[in-house]
Amino acid sequence: MPLTEEQRSVVESDASILKVNAVAGSGKTTTLLEFAAHHPQFKILYLAYNKSVVVEMREKAKARGLGNLTVYTIHALAYRHANGHSYELENDLSEWRLLDQYVPLSFRGTDLGILYAWLLKDIVNFYLNAELTRLDAELLVSYEAATLPTEELRTLLTLRGDEMIALVKNILADMKNRKSPAVHDFYLKMFQFGKVYLPYDVILVDEAQDTSGVMLSIIKRQEHAKRIFVGDSYQQIYAFRHAVNSLDKVAGENLWLSQTFRFGDGLARQISQRVNQGYKLLGETPEFKMRGMDMDTRFGNRAYKGKYPMAVIARSNLSLFDTVLGHLFGKAARTMHFEGGYPGYSFMNARVAGLLYLKEEKRDKINDPLVKKFKSFEDAKRFANDTQNHSLSTMVDLVTRYGGKLFDFDQKIKKRLVDKPEAELIFTTTHKAKGQEYDIVEMVKNDFATRSDISKQLNSDREDVSLARLKEEINVYYVAATRGKKSVTLAEF
Repeated sequence: MPLTEEQRSVVESDASILKVNAVAGSGKTTTLLEFAAHHPQFKILYLAYNKSVVVEMREKAKARGLGNLTVYTIHALAYRHANGHSYELENDLSEWRLLDQYVPLSFRGTDLGILYAWLLKDIVNFYLNAELTRLDAELLVSYEAATLPTEELRTLLTLRGDEMIALVKNILADMKNRKSPAVHDFYLKMFQFGKVYLPYDVILVDEAQDTSGVMLSIIKRQEHAKRIFVGDSYQQIYAFRHAVNSLDKVAGENLWLSQTFRFGDGLARQISQRVNQGYKLLGETPEFKMRGMDMDTRFGNRAYKGKYPMAVIARSNLSLFDTVLGHLFGKAARTMHFEGGYPGYSFMNARVAGLLYLKEEKRDKINDPLVKKFKSFEDAKRFANDTQNHSLSTMVDLVTRYGGKLFDFDQKIKKRLVDKPEAELIFTTTHKAKGQEYDIVEMVKNDFATRSDISKQLNSDREDVSLARLKEEINVYYVAATRGKKSVTLAEF
């Protein structure tokens, strides 16, 4: 397929820094491959955060014979340059280990102990992902501004902030000195401190709307190279992981890939209208533009009903579970698949079981280290609320709503599981559906933010209303609405 004028503009641009806003389904991978093919004289580095995206790009580059294109995740690149192999690595800091090793003794036996440990963990993770390098009061100011912590956490930060900075230093020093396991973001931070020169003429940054501050800092330093940031500002949905939108953070030439090849123009215009309506509520000038193909993608009242295979997309795990149960006990038995794998949805695991046993006061059956630290189910619930821990909150809500029935539901679901190509129903949250596309999509009703919800938040007297979080709710809607090719049952907006 020949390049569009917009794609050709990207491929032929001579800007030293180029920012490309690429709408869902606009062929950005094809465009970047064409850029590499068009410039065989350049040594090009392609970077992305997601490993699956990198694997796909590597395969396509190999098929095209693009020997000038090197493909890495940012973590793989950092692992290579910052001696990641020399550390004992773990995937996640555990609150219970921080509680036992770092939280002051006066806190360990109190209700605040686990909250203190969680806050330490979150500050460490924030720092490792942030562009800033100093460990001082500025870190806490930046942390509060970015995360909008609850009153309980703000109180801890106010009263124990200096102490926490010292403990964060100790935690990171122990990682550096191999006295404790390091998380993968640690060697990424070491990569930032190393001020490494990357020997490439061009650096392509994919998914630029969801980069970390530390990744952006590393790329900005490579002033010898042409840098191209490609992403979709309206798909920024990972702020909870401390991601930043590079397209807003760097200065450079702006280009659009506004043509989607995924669905028809009618749906494209409908989605564009809704996105712009949402952003206008937030006081921004509507500027989102997306054009579709000359094809009939069904939506609204014309969307397919009861036609399979179908992808069901929810905003939240809890609503997705409720929807799964509706299909599980419906008249027709359907085969099921969960995008990314069923275990990743945490409908039933050791932590959920532990919370259930905690609620039933069967402490001897609890195996999860974190749950063991809570004195009661209400303590766990309070902790989930205080820390805005959405994953734990979902587990608490599942146990509250369904109790011991969860074991039976889990077994019934597992009996329906098949590989994705054989599934009649594919279940996913918006975050797991990102980067995917399906023929027929149904967005779960009453689970996505509407204009009315946004207006109510904006007009409320609450002091914790965040424009950034409301913007992310609009983006979540957009990502879900743009996954379908032939038919999309849109949620209300």
